[in-house]
Amino acid sequence: MDVIPYRLNEQIVVHDIYTCYYFELSNRQQYTGESHDFWEMVYVDKGEVNANTESGYYRLNQGNILVHSPNEYHQLESTGNKAPNLFIVTFRCDNEAMTFFDEHKLFRIGQVEHGVLARLMKESLYAFGLNLYPITSKPDALFASEQLFKIYLEQLLILIIRNERTNTPQSSLLSTTSENQSVNLSKQIIQYLERNISSKITLDDLCDHFNISRTQINILFKRSVGIGIIAYLNQMKIEHAKKYIREESFNLTEISNLLGYSSVHYFSRHFKKTVGMTPSEYARTIKARNEPVS
Repeated sequence: MDVIPYRLNEQIVVHDIYTCYYFELSNRQQYTGESHDFWEMVYVDKGEVNANTESGYYRLNQGNILVHSPNEYHQLESTGNKAPNLFIVTFRCDNEAMTFFDEHKLFRIGQVEHGVLARLMKESLYAFGLNLYPITSKPDALFASEQLFKIYLEQLLILIIRNERTNTPQSSLLSTTSENQSVNLSKQIIQYLERNISSKITLDDLCDHFNISRTQINILFKRSVGIGIIAYLNQMKIEHAKKYIREESFNLTEISNLLGYSSVHYFSRHFKKTVGMTPSEYARTIKARNEPVS
């Protein structure tokens, strides 16, 4: 008997990638508008930014994605408030299904899409790195990292279209009780860390507050977030510090106090160890960035 193959139908296929950037921008930075004959996806990882486009004027907050169609003029501008962190990918995709994004532009992603986006950003580092132009393959790239980048980008676009058409938030599709428990507890822990970021929080403090053992709290948090709680807290402090520096809200001593460091010297050492430069060097780098971005 002859075996008849079934060719899978692919409705979203990314053919090429042009740029892949992660920008940590000042809340006073100016941007130059542009248009180009390929797609662009802008994700606000932190902060907020305004977008002036042919299709309308948008305010993008944390968790928003804005998609620019080919040849659509667009310009970003700071709001003057929260300094933005932006993940921007430009790519070619000729499928008819992409016309969806000619009419639908601004989206707020859910838990599942956020997980795909996080994998997309991580895979870009494995494949070719961020903020490099022109993009080239890394000699030490992990096996099939470019293919996984392509798959994650296609998956994200598919989920956005599917969610908009069905009005079914993908975050509601988490399959097991343990996954829901991990996500809910992690959200509560993160909110607690945000509220108490100026305090010296220990793992024992968290265990007492949430009435849970050290082993279980670490397992559940890492299952959902991907890293341990203390590592996440340290990362959170550095991200807050970078935001305060970019917004020029406080001096370094005030930032050190706001984030619960014992001294500005310890804060500077921790910042340099994590970022690769001192807080003062980081501030000078931000001020020196005058090149326009799309």
